[in-house]
Amino acid sequence: MSNEYNKEDISIIKGTENIKMKKVAIVISSNHPGNLLKDCLKSLKQTTYKNYKIFLVNDSGEPLKLKVSKNIEIINTEGNTGFSKAYNVGIKISLKWNPDYILLLNDDTEVTDKTWLTQMIKVGEKNFNIGILGCKIIYPDGTLQNIGGYIKNWEITKELNPNLNTPFDVDHIMGSFMLIKRKVIETIGLLDEVFNPYLLEDTDFCLATKKKGFKVVSVPEVILIHKKGKSVDKDPNSARMFIRFRNDIIFSRRHLSLKNRLVRMFIYLPMVAVFRKNKDEDALRFKNFRLRKDFINNLGLLFIAYMHVLRYRLK
Repeated sequence: MSNEYNKEDISIIKGTENIKMKKVAIVISSNHPGNLLKDCLKSLKQTTYKNYKIFLVNDSGEPLKLKVSKNIEIINTEGNTGFSKAYNVGIKISLKWNPDYILLLNDDTEVTDKTWLTQMIKVGEKNFNIGILGCKIIYPDGTLQNIGGYIKNWEITKELNPNLNTPFDVDHIMGSFMLIKRKVIETIGLLDEVFNPYLLEDTDFCLATKKKGFKVVSVPEVILIHKKGKSVDKDPNSARMFIRFRNDIIFSRRHLSLKNRLVRMFIYLPMVAVFRKNKDEDALRFKNFRLRKDFINNLGLLFIAYMHVLRYRLK
């Protein structure tokens, strides 16, 4: 873990006025506008950093029945276009506003501190090579959900230490809160829509960013509440499993070495098909596994995913 970003360094950053001049586009996609979105927007109102504009992508396919303030631009899609596609639409339009940073934010989140954006920009401006910043994401009950993670051989791991309180380098952060410098978008482009409708597009984007020499940094002083999976949970289990397998195979072929790719695709994924974790955030341990009731069906879905990706690559 890097100790490059410590509180003392951050506290003595000069040029506060310059930091306040940084324009931040907050892109929110919502395919089920309701109380979750209302709570998200309400939490943003407390933000003391004022140089931002919200670009709300209404991905529900229906008229937005919501009162919005003047600093919110509504962008309508045909509906249910998927994470990457919906956020790409928002990013493209937000770029016309000429922001310095673009924040991808889920509609089922709430910021917890009025200085959150100031803190994020301060860390981002501390190092020119920082390209993406994340924060500490917690469940509504206060337990840790995500604080960034690493690629270790064939594993996509999470940082599980909830006591970290200074910024540190990671390989990936969660797409529910992803603060991206504009120069990253200009260098590597948008989210890859091959991962639509969801899963691993955020990790893929982080690794693509790092391959271009940028840093990905987690800022645990900033805390976000995430009511995880409200959109994904609406899909049937078989649909979720197929998407998980397909995207994992694409990701593995793109980012892992041959040895680690084979381990993940042909040992780890079959285990995912047969077993599930008792606690999602815990490490991979045998005592944390239990047999899935639909494991035979899942193995069939995994085989279909292998065939799907093979056809995709052969095109």
